[in-house]
Amino acid sequence: MDIEVVITALVGLITSLGTWFAARRKNLADTQASELENVEKAVKFYREMIEDMSARMRAATEETERMNALYKQAISELNSLEIRFNKMADENRALIEELKKYKQLNGKKQETHG
Repeated sequence: MDIEVVITALVGLITSLGTWFAARRKNLADTQASELENVEKAVKFYREMIEDMSARMRAATEETERMNALYKQAISELNSLEIRFNKMADENRALIEELKKYKQLNGKKQETHG
């Protein structure tokens, strides 16, 4: 009977060690798989975040280019208006000079008739 107890104890011990070793390897593999899944999720999250930021950057760049084009157009129109204003101011000065000459001539004619 002592031998049966020893054999039973040894079989139980060997079975326990085998189960522990197999479970340990399985737990290690599960841990590594879980870590890999977490890394994949993190990579996916950051990839989506970068893609979103990239899309926002493209939209902002396009908006900046549109605003720059509008700014250049406004500057061009302002320059055109400034040129027209200067031409009209020159014409106005010339007309005032002509009006002054006319008044002087008209005044001299009345003095001679009066």
